[in-house]
Amino acid sequence: MDESIPHEGEGGQRPEPYTHDFKHTPISARVPEKIGRGAFANAVMILQASDEFILDFLSTMSQPQQVVSRVVLTSTTFGQFIAALRTNVAKYEQQFGPLTARVPPSPAAPTPPTPSYGDDPHGGIIAAAGHPTPASEGHGGHPKREEQQPPRIDDLYDQLKLPDELLGGVFANVVMMRHTPEEFAFDFIASFYPRPVVAARVYMAAGRIPSFIDALASSYQRYQQRPRGGPPPDPPEESF
Repeated sequence: MDESIPHEGEGGQRPEPYTHDFKHTPISARVPEKIGRGAFANAVMILQASDEFILDFLSTMSQPQQVVSRVVLTSTTFGQFIAALRTNVAKYEQQFGPLTARVPPSPAAPTPPTPSYGDDPHGGIIAAAGHPTPASEGHGGHPKREEQQPPRIDDLYDQLKLPDELLGGVFANVVMMRHTPEEFAFDFIASFYPRPVVAARVYMAAGRIPSFIDALASSYQRYQQRPRGGPPPDPPEESF
């Protein structure tokens, strides 16, 4: 915190800056009433843009499928989030046993939540875990082929409802998490002076966490492998 104070000296008073260190703990973060209720998500889209990661938490249980929370993390916080989540999973498994991904029981159920990748039209890369899929018919109403390229990012977002109030997302530089036998809860915190505040609270079923970690880790690995320096490459015409 920089401030200016008067200083007596030759020529009268003149301002001089001084620095004061302060510390606060995220544990005491304020939780606004509308944030405290949280949002339940069963899928995640991860957009990588420059040095930021955007997490779009989705609810795909009703139509239209929609983004229920959008969180922006720096690359540093994103990496720390992955490490902390892995530590929490290890503690979960010590207490409740192995945490395995829940695979849909029938072909009619949604696609299993495995990470997939495409190009963000704004120059980044997108990863998805348990993302929505386009309509099951191809051109002319014919059934789609069994092996098909993953959907383009534009096609995925065309199916989603993204409320205006979530377009800008919320910034967080601290993530706190806790779990029960059935759910994981994430508090995304903006930790700034004078007091940290919970900017978003998201709940996910425990069975979704393994694929969530896979998508986070793979997206971060791709970020680390990107060439440094110079302008970013132009996105290809076809995504995925």
